[in-house]
Amino acid sequence: MTGEKFTLMQYSVSAILGLIDAEDFVIPEIQRPFVWKRSQVRDLIDSLYNGYPTGYIITWKNPDVKTKMAVKQTERKC
Repeated sequence: MTGEKFTLMQYSVSAILGLIDAEDFVIPEIQRPFVWKRSQVRDLIDSLYNGYPTGYIITWKNPDVKTKMAVKQTERKC
């Protein structure tokens, strides 16, 4: 397909957790509030570690989007 505007990338669970910890993955201001219970999060992580199919996590890079903490990505410390 010519002109694709997305890239499929695969990350390990530990890599995703590292990106979250480093604040490379943040929640944009437009995202609805987090509604999962702790047990649901635990079950998702358990499924990922066991290699069960879980669907996709969709991300995008946009340095100008405001995060839930109301800070633009370009204003973050690197």
